[in-house]
Amino acid sequence: MDFIRVNKGKNSWKRYLSSFIVIMLFITVGALPYVIISDWIVNSDGNPHTYLDLDKGEYVGINPLLNFTLMNSQFLFWLLGLFVAIRFIHKRRFISLITPNRKINWKRIGFGFMTYFVILGLTTIIDYLLNPGDYSFNHIKVSDFLILFVLVLVLTPIQTTCEELFFRGYLMQFFGKWIRLPFLLALITGSIFGALHFTNPEMGYSPLLVGMDYLLTGFIWCYITAKTNSTELSIGAHAANNMLLGWFITMDDSAFGDLPSLFIVTNIDPAISLVWTVVSLGSFLFISLRKYKFTRL
Repeated sequence: MDFIRVNKGKNSWKRYLSSFIVIMLFITVGALPYVIISDWIVNSDGNPHTYLDLDKGEYVGINPLLNFTLMNSQFLFWLLGLFVAIRFIHKRRFISLITPNRKINWKRIGFGFMTYFVILGLTTIIDYLLNPGDYSFNHIKVSDFLILFVLVLVLTPIQTTCEELFFRGYLMQFFGKWIRLPFLLALITGSIFGALHFTNPEMGYSPLLVGMDYLLTGFIWCYITAKTNSTELSIGAHAANNMLLGWFITMDDSAFGDLPSLFIVTNIDPAISLVWTVVSLGSFLFISLRKYKFTRL
């Protein structure tokens, strides 16, 4: 069974157009609680350091743990929108966004998570040994970190899985109706994934190099999905990436915000960060294809 070229359900371009509209509506509705609650805090707490930055389009000064919770809660609506679209418009099982098989292979997800978590951990340790002055312990309350640990453990997999189901599942299956080459399919879909991250604060370090980082990440995870016939490995890897960052690394101008993570990283060099991304993704690609490469009949 082929994950990309789905042969079950109703998958005409008209169905995809309808389902895309439905998903966007759910995403829009999901953003309302974040906007309403954040706006209420800004206008009622009497704190001049809490405000809406119109230039960046983001709320400043809100408790980072609350902000993290509100931002990630939006993905529950995204997940619901995907479910409604696949079950009631495309008339197929929701699991078809993850695997063509009848059951999810949790070992694959676990393998993707553990492998990428270890790779990122090792590259981070090596970077620390090479540049120890860039890392320092974050002076935080133990209670704040424990709350963050639970929030990341619960909410981050929801956020990353939603993105995987949409980009590596829904969009790849849509473009896969016409594009047969895995490289080209991964390039197109991965570029969309990467480009949508161009509004992240990290782009301020270097639009070119950080942008290449996002594009490469999107491409490699899409390529692995196409070559291994499911999103299971990328679901695990994406969760590992964001959870490791959420628990251990915080920095200025980060999409994660000023979280009470264990370490603060300064003197960010986007060129070195890109090199580590190439090493991490290249290693994960090699290991994944060696173990799970799918041969189409």
